Amino acid sequence: MNSTTTSTPLDGLIFGFCTALGVIVTAACIYRVRRKPTVANKCITFAFGICTIGVAFAIPAVANAVEDLTGVSNLPKLAAHICAIAWCASLQLTMVDIAYDPEYLRTAIYQRATIAIAVVLVMIPLWLKANIPGTQFTTEFASQVPIRIYLLVYLGYVFITCCELAFMCTKSATLNWPGRPWSTFGYGASAIAAIFGIGYTASKGSYLIAYTVGSPWSLKLEEKLSPALSGLAIVFLFVGLTLPVGRALFEKARRRSTTP
Repeated sequence: MNSTTTSTPLDGLIFGFCTALGVIVTAACIYRVRRKPTVANKCITFAFGICTIGVAFAIPAVANAVEDLTGVSNLPKLAAHICAIAWCASLQLTMVDIAYDPEYLRTAIYQRATIAIAVVLVMIPLWLKANIPGTQFTTEFASQVPIRIYLLVYLGYVFITCCELAFMCTKSATLNWPGRPWSTFGYGASAIAAIFGIGYTASKGSYLIAYTVGSPWSLKLEEKLSPALSGLAIVFLFVGLTLPVGRALFEKARRRSTTP
């Protein structure tokens, strides 16, 4: 018998809004790729698409429906985490393509893809070992050692990628973008998103580490803080990396409206 996903009222609201926003920005990015099929644009489109799917799995009603349909407990949680890893790796490649020399891109793809695959290969056996009826892969079940290790591996990867994204987005925001002030603002917003992502991993990770050493802080506070930080990270990143896309759509609409 599969478990039912528990949640706070914020979860459905935050992740539902992020899913709807994700559908919109992914559609805008698909339009962008058709016009400019660069590596960065392709990676952004894939990242936003996979993020939207992952966030949808985090909606409690969707997660419960998937568990009822498949009969497999915690399958939506594993799917959401794998989507998050693919999302982070794609964003890394996006920013590497923007912030570094083209000669480094192939090496960067191999490096980051290898690390992402290795993390998934570590997480899946842990998930299989800990996935028993009545348990959930959340901080509420931190007493289960395999769940705690699984979450720390996942959070550790997200923490490292968010740190790199914060650095690269900040670097891109400080570049000179003649005639494109929205790019500076967009990369700045993306850097803020990465900082919120760091905060999300710090919130969950610090609780798990504190639990391990026998001094956990408030679980209720963590359950409120983490979804809020995660939602803010997603929204800021969606807005930040799609500003050039939105600008292109606006200019196209303006040209159409002024054409006789």
